[in-house]
Amino acid sequence: MQSKTTSSLRRRTLPALVSLSLLALGGPSAAAAAQATELSAAAEPLTKLGLVGLDLNLQIEKVQPAGAAGLPNQGVIVKRYLPRGHWTSQGAGGSGHRVASGSYQLSRRGSNVLEDRSFEVSGQIHSTTSYTFETAQTGTWVQTLGNGQQVLSGHFSSAPSQPSAAQMLAPATNTGLHVALIIKSAIAPQLPPGVYPSAGLVLQTYAQDGTLTFQGFGPGNINSNGTYSYKRLSANTAVEETIQTSDSFSLPYTMVYTFKTPNSGSWYQNFYNGMIQFSGTFDTFPR
Repeated sequence: MQSKTTSSLRRRTLPALVSLSLLALGGPSAAAAAQATELSAAAEPLTKLGLVGLDLNLQIEKVQPAGAAGLPNQGVIVKRYLPRGHWTSQGAGGSGHRVASGSYQLSRRGSNVLEDRSFEVSGQIHSTTSYTFETAQTGTWVQTLGNGQQVLSGHFSSAPSQPSAAQMLAPATNTGLHVALIIKSAIAPQLPPGVYPSAGLVLQTYAQDGTLTFQGFGPGNINSNGTYSYKRLSANTAVEETIQTSDSFSLPYTMVYTFKTPNSGSWYQNFYNGMIQFSGTFDTFPR
């Protein structure tokens, strides 16, 4: 009798243990719930149909046609959405950036897409910008000007226009910092593979006199030095413009830092007017 009861208990307990093990490993229902939560978060700003109180940091990664006159081809544009349908913008990184302002109309174009139709104060320049949200704060953007004859695009992040102290992630200066850059991607369609780094680590150290040093680790990463300028444009975004000098070259680059914490985030670099486009993650720490 005791043996029969024990056997019965084992038969009833085994499925429960298997079920608990599947839940602990994250079964299909857990994955579905996580995906639903992520999609809901991405759609949150869209359900309100408004971006008032936000700075959208538009990282410039592609311009068509290439070299279009009067347009920035690198760096970042920060567009600030104000009450009553008004906006202002500024930018940094290369030529073509300017301060502007005007009015806008916002409309929904899908479950995670917002379209911004903007007019400058002069009334002569208008643009249409499509924001595709991948999370509640990040995504991709495409802007058309001149009836579609000029197109800018890239990735964007958002930040509060009036941040609290805790929300101000980007430092006012990078002087006195070590910045450790991990290279995750390198795109250079005009160069043969192997002549530029595609992975590894670069430790950049910034001095008060406007100079910096580079220590490279991994294939193709070299030691060098240079001069730099740095500008914070929003609570989480800053732009660095640098001339990097080695034994074999002295060339410029523009770097966009997107801070996710006060000392870490992601970076995107336009090296020598787009010859190489690097991106990855970074951490900072004091010298």
